[in-house]
Order: sequence, then structure tokens, then C-alpha cells
Amino acid sequence: MKPPFVSVIIPTYNRAQTACDCVASVLRSDYRAIEVIIVDDASPDNTRELVERQFGNDPRVRYVRNEKNLQAAAVRNRGASLAKGEYLLFVDDDNLVEPDMVSKLVHGMSLDSGLGQIAPLAIHKAPNLIWTLGSTFNLWTSQPKNLNEREPADRVALEDRLYPSWYSPNVWMVKKEAFDRIGGYDPFYRIMFDESDFGMRLRRAGYRSAIYPMARTYHLGFIEPGKTAALRCLGIESPERAYCFARNRSVFVRRHFPPVNRAVVLTVFVPLFAVYYGAVALRHRRPDIAWAFFKGSFVGWFSFPKEPQGTDA
Repeated sequence: MKPPFVSVIIPTYNRAQTACDCVASVLRSDYRAIEVIIVDDASPDNTRELVERQFGNDPRVRYVRNEKNLQAAAVRNRGASLAKGEYLLFVDDDNLVEPDMVSKLVHGMSLDSGLGQIAPLAIHKAPNLIWTLGSTFNLWTSQPKNLNEREPADRVALEDRLYPSWYSPNVWMVKKEAFDRIGGYDPFYRIMFDESDFGMRLRRAGYRSAIYPMARTYHLGFIEPGKTAALRCLGIESPERAYCFARNRSVFVRRHFPPVNRAVVLTVFVPLFAVYYGAVALRHRRPDIAWAFFKGSFVGWFSFPKEPQGTDA
């Protein structure tokens, strides 16, 4: 019986060497039935040149470039539209994956026929801390809840089993039929909450998501030159990300939270977050980021985008 074919989709923007290091780690995989699709989101750097120099002769690698910057959700959808695999493996470009990660994810997917999505254990490479062993949301505040977050990876007793998760950040594998059924990622989000929304729509469609800690990736946590690490940790290192974060939170909550929780988050916590994140940005002398977050919080109240329509819709 042939092993499932896996399409590895790596979106990238302006991270030429980091992206190439990520691709190289994927190509060292012990799982052979793969293709790698690099989707360059109109990078102004030398991404095309470096990719072609390092991987131009490798038939497993395909490079495509967007004519204009579309942001993460739309870029992932474009990669999926070119994929031939039964499984789609999305890998953010600031990762170095273990050689057996793909094979272990494929194995993990076989452990539960109801899975639509599975993710490896993501470890922050420095200083070797766990990202999450399962992600959920606090339905009263909308804050993410991550099991074992920031605990030392070598001190946590990890079991060889699936850890349930509402969604998966950073690196995740999806069944192509599940991806098509829910219509892929919602390009409205651009960045921020697009993975969370995707995971929640998978759940509503009857699929389960899990993290399989026997598979591992190391997250580098790329910080662009000129960006503040403290703001990067909050996800608001640029005005664009701050705007999308604030706006998309309201859309996500409105779509996926029960009515009472939704009302509490939108009327109490969205304003509180605007004040808090704005104050942090101002403390780091970034009034542009503070203003973008306030603006996004306001716009989010009046944003009601339609959800993507899948093949079963």
C-alpha cells in the first residue's frame, strides 16, 4: 500500500535565508512521498534567487511568487490550490523540523480516523520551551489557553498519544478533503486568528484536531530588524499586525463563541484589550501601533465577513 502523499506548503515573506533553512530541514525528512511548495508573498529581498540557487535542481521543490502581497491566509490557500497531496502540511518559514516529523505526523493521523488536523509539538528553539500541548480559548475573555506553555521541553513527561486541541499554530497537517470541505482559510483575516478560525470551522464540520508530541518542530521566533521583541511576543510588532489582531478578534469571537460569552468579550474585554495593548505600544514609543490597535478594535465591531464556502456547502 502506497504511503499518503504529503504536500508541504511554506509561505514566506522577506526571510530568504530563514525560509531556505526551513526548506532544507523538510527535505532531510525520512518520509519520501513529499513535495515542497514555497509561496513567496512578493518578498522584496533575494528569496527567489536564494531558493533557485539552493533548490532549483530538486524536483521535489516548487517555487511560486505572488505579484502582490496577499498575507498569510490567502498565501496558504494558493499553496493548497497547487498541491497534489492527500495531506497538506503547512509550515511557517521560521521553523526547523525534525527529520522524522512528517512520518510521525502521518502515523499520528492514522491513530484517529476522525482527525482533520494534526500538529507536532512546537518547541521554541531558544530556550527549549514548549509552545503548547493543546490550544483552546477562554470563552469569557477570548484569551488563548495553551497546555504546558513555556515549560521546559525536556522536563515534561510526554505520552505517546494524541492531545486534543481546538486549533494548531505554526506547523500543522490537514487532510485535503477536510480543507476543501470547509473552503480553506478565510482571506479576510489576512494575518492573526486565521489558524484559529480554520480550526474552529473544522470542529464545526465534525473533524477533530490534535497535537502528536512524538513529532517535533523547532520554532525560531523570527524577529524582523527594527522590531521590538516585547511587542513581537504580543503579536503587535507592526501597525498592520496590531490592526488585524484587534479587528480579527471581534470577528472570531462573533463567529465561534456562544451568545452570552460573545456579548461579554465584545463589550468588556475588547475595550480593555484596546487600552492595555495601546498602553504597551506607547510605553515602547510606538504610537502608530497603539493607534492601529484602537482602529482595529473599532472596525472589528462593524465587520461581518461571510465565511468561506466549501465543497459541501
